[in-house]
Amino acid sequence: MPRGRQADPQVDRGALIDLRRVGGVLRRRWMILCAAMAAAIVIAAAAYLAAEPRYFATAQVALERTAEQVIKVDSVIPTTDPDSAAVDTEVQVLRSPELIGRVVDRLKLDRDPAFNEAAGQGTPKQPDLIGRQRAIGTILSGLTVKRDGLSYAISVSFEGATPVQSAQVANALVDNYVAGQTGAKTEATHRARGFLEQRLQDLRAQVVGAEREVADYRAAHSLFAVSEASTVTQQELSGLSTQLAQAKAENAAAQARLSAARAQLRGGRTGEELGDSLDSPVVSQLRAQRAEVAREVGALEKRYGPRHPDLVRAQSQLRVADQQIAAEVQRIVSNVSIQASIASQRAGSLAGSVAQSQGKLASDNEASVRLNELERNAESARTLYQAFLDRYRQTVAQSGLERSDAYIVSRARVPGAPSSPNMLIYAAMAVVGGLGIGVLLVVLLQLLERGIETSDAVEEILGLSTLASIPDANTLPGYRKLGPPAPPAELLLKRPQSTYAEAFRILRTSIQFAEAAQPVRVVAITSAVPGEGKTTTAMGLARAVAAAGGKVLLIDADARRRASSRQFADGVTLGLDEVLAGQATLDQAIVKDSMSGAFLLPQRIDSKGVGLTESPRLAELIEQVRERYDLVILDTPPVLPVDEARVIASMADGVVLLVRWRKTPSKAVSVALRRLYDVHAEMLGAVLTLVDVREQERAGYEDGGTFLKAYRPYYAD
Repeated sequence: MPRGRQADPQVDRGALIDLRRVGGVLRRRWMILCAAMAAAIVIAAAAYLAAEPRYFATAQVALERTAEQVIKVDSVIPTTDPDSAAVDTEVQVLRSPELIGRVVDRLKLDRDPAFNEAAGQGTPKQPDLIGRQRAIGTILSGLTVKRDGLSYAISVSFEGATPVQSAQVANALVDNYVAGQTGAKTEATHRARGFLEQRLQDLRAQVVGAEREVADYRAAHSLFAVSEASTVTQQELSGLSTQLAQAKAENAAAQARLSAARAQLRGGRTGEELGDSLDSPVVSQLRAQRAEVAREVGALEKRYGPRHPDLVRAQSQLRVADQQIAAEVQRIVSNVSIQASIASQRAGSLAGSVAQSQGKLASDNEASVRLNELERNAESARTLYQAFLDRYRQTVAQSGLERSDAYIVSRARVPGAPSSPNMLIYAAMAVVGGLGIGVLLVVLLQLLERGIETSDAVEEILGLSTLASIPDANTLPGYRKLGPPAPPAELLLKRPQSTYAEAFRILRTSIQFAEAAQPVRVVAITSAVPGEGKTTTAMGLARAVAAAGGKVLLIDADARRRASSRQFADGVTLGLDEVLAGQATLDQAIVKDSMSGAFLLPQRIDSKGVGLTESPRLAELIEQVRERYDLVILDTPPVLPVDEARVIASMADGVVLLVRWRKTPSKAVSVALRRLYDVHAEMLGAVLTLVDVREQERAGYEDGGTFLKAYRPYYAD
């Protein structure tokens, strides 16, 4: 057969989906699909009617983004802005069995048969832990907790048996969740307060002990602090050092005055020039009196003589004044000496005290190392104690101010209608399930189907070209109700413009122009198994050739069935067996068809012959009739049950293999074809017989029946 454009080698045709073929299969199996759909609808309707109504209630909570802070202190449980991970974590918290268990206890759901199938009528004396777990599991099975998009809101939904109960469970869940967060913070605050109280008692004892050690150590080593910067010894040493410096200065001044006075006295002076003498009011008064007496003596000496009593008296007073002055100066000099001695002794005493204080300070410095360590320990204990005390006061101050990190956005309302069973969902399930089951059945039937349906399948499976498709006359549109007006072998003559007659003309033309090693004058009609329509096809082909004016001979070569002889000529007395045996001539045995003018070489119905191939004259007979007729048709037995068919086929110029549409197993046809090739039979092609044009049209196969509606005006069935 001429081939069209070569397929692209890079395209895997096996991987492509033939949508037309799929559609054809679905159209062919539409009753199975409808039955599966109807069964699915019935099952879905029964399930919908039997399903228990369920009610869906939804509450919504949201996480706080900013916490209210009445007093600016750090909370025991810090509040942070929630992030995406925190929201997802709270979703899991809302599904936690612990939280759901509190809801079960609050609503006493472990005693409700809807949540605990084993719940009795009476009140149990002991807690039913197993029933509680059943109730928790029931709530979990109907609970849906999800985050609303990317927000901080969380929807809590529960699907229950009654509308009121569904709303109660959803609301109890969010209430316990919010209250649980507040309770957790309150409990944490109480725990922190108790811990701080206990810790403060321990720290207070540590502070008192540390301070007592410092005081005892100070008392033991006389390390008393006058101020934060110095101790008693340091203050004492500082004062003694100041006094010592002052005493040394005073001693130096007194020694200088004493040295000056002694120097004047050693020089013969009276000491009146001393600073102390000059500063003494006694010496000044005595000097004033002496000056007065001296003036009086001077005046008397000018007036009287040296022996004048007044002068003597005045001179005596002057000497007394000088003596008094000298005595006073001497006393002053003695006082200077005493003061110098006192200043020297005081300086020496202070120097000793300073040395003693310095020794004490050195000892105190050595002891202060341990004191500093004790003071550091005491200060550390005081600092820690103060920190715990401040934290304790903060905790006490914030007690009662705990708030949940979440709040209820909306509470669940009692649903007015059940959420399930949902008719649309059940309908969708019925449609999807019915289609799925139907498609599965169709695929299963297609896989189990072993017949050949299309000319493409003939070419792919057998490697033969399709010569024609002979329809089943009962399936033609004009014969579906009343049946064909004549037997199939006569229909092409009585309805020459019918679809059935056109199929045989197509077969005639295909054989006429078939490619073969030599001109096709002898054609063997065979099949793999019986019941393929060989006799009808052979007779129809012979009458089609005869109707076209050709000289055609049909030889009944099936020694087992003799179907052509039975239909073509009744009461045959001479046939093929007699010709081969030499008991009759060819012209005596040939019968002419009165309806078409075709010739038939029949077999006697009562013949006892076993096989034609046993006669050596069969090949000679075929060569004899080849020259006399335009076309010789051999009606042979099937290949698989009768081996004679292969021998006869090898004698023909070409072999036409009949395949019954959808009935003949492809494996059987392949085996028969392989056996024909074994005897070097010339295969012209295959013919699909008994094709149901109605099914072919419905399936949409790309054969003649597909376009039957389009070219129906060309036929007169």
